[in-house]
Amino acid sequence: MTANEDFFRERRAAAVFKHGILKRYPVVFASKAGSRVPDRRVIFVDGYAGRGEYDDGSPGSPLLLAQGAASVKEFRNVKGIFVERDPSNFQNLERVLAEYGGDGMSYSLYKGNLDAHVPAILRDAQGSALLAFLDPFGTALDSVQLQTLLMRAGTPPTEVLLHFSVSAVSRLGPVVRKLRVEQREPSDEESKKIVRLNRFLGGDWWQPYFAELRNEDLGAATRIAIRVADVYRERIRQATGFQSVSVHVRMKPEHLPKYILVLFTRHPEGVWQFADALGKAGLEWHEAWRSDLVNKELRKAAAVGQASLFDDDGELSFDRRKYLSSEEPKWIAVIQNNIRRLLDEYSAFRIIDHVDKVYGTTLGSAWIPHLRKAVKSLYASKEITASGVGEFQKEVIQRVARLP
Repeated sequence: MTANEDFFRERRAAAVFKHGILKRYPVVFASKAGSRVPDRRVIFVDGYAGRGEYDDGSPGSPLLLAQGAASVKEFRNVKGIFVERDPSNFQNLERVLAEYGGDGMSYSLYKGNLDAHVPAILRDAQGSALLAFLDPFGTALDSVQLQTLLMRAGTPPTEVLLHFSVSAVSRLGPVVRKLRVEQREPSDEESKKIVRLNRFLGGDWWQPYFAELRNEDLGAATRIAIRVADVYRERIRQATGFQSVSVHVRMKPEHLPKYILVLFTRHPEGVWQFADALGKAGLEWHEAWRSDLVNKELRKAAAVGQASLFDDDGELSFDRRKYLSSEEPKWIAVIQNNIRRLLDEYSAFRIIDHVDKVYGTTLGSAWIPHLRKAVKSLYASKEITASGVGEFQKEVIQRVARLP
């Protein structure tokens, strides 16, 4: 069974997190960006659409996008564009969308590689707001093609939510280093992988980063891959002017990240709303990884005919209220300290211009109400001038002047 086939057997925690974002952010994008284009036309692109659903019938990304379109159909004209290379997956996707995907949006299906269909997608999306979701197994769209997508003609609202595969980079980086140390040519298979990664990253600039790797330590290779992802985001920003916000996605909190989700956007409001969606999806992720662990224990116990430690609402069960009650004060304290540090750096700033720095380590856990509570608390203690009411993220924050 291939990794692709295994993925669609059941949703794991990392997929729950990603789908938590897809349930929320496309709706916000359609609502806000769709108001700025003729006919309020919005395009959702799923560039690596897969089968459309999991074997247990739960929706994959195409159906989640279709559901988002249905929720805004009264005031937005949404079209879905779905691209899938694998013939079997494409056939199933076609069936799933025909059965469930037509309520609220028209759609087009493209068979083959996304790179080949970018020109047709750009023609179809002329004058429309466009949100592209690029979530492949491995590396995604060619760097030049990504920039072409972001910088499309007429500059209507455009955003790309990209899966950056940390595991793909961290696996290939040590191979490239070993080839250099041994001064040998890559095998045909190694060469194909290197070419694909070079095309995705926009050249071989990333390869020297792995020269500092001294052993086969996966943690060290992963840390280098994360640095490569940060440089990649900066290179895209310099080439296109698009800012980005990113979050590391893990199977469990103590695991190394499997991939990074990156949103490329021109608009600070996009970063603001995306961060909010990340926090709400993070709550579902915490519930999911605990559920995965409990189910694993139950299966293990059943296989040997023993009772599980977790049969009776054990210690790994997840109570949302208890979790939030425990974590919210910690998040608020972190956010407050981040605001204080930003005031040390800038004297005055707006949260919406520094969303990722304000959230800091709480990005993917906290969301807008927690930021509001942090600001209100600082205001109540007479530390800052901003009150935390209304659209507080757009208000200039300064320290309260102290009398001598």
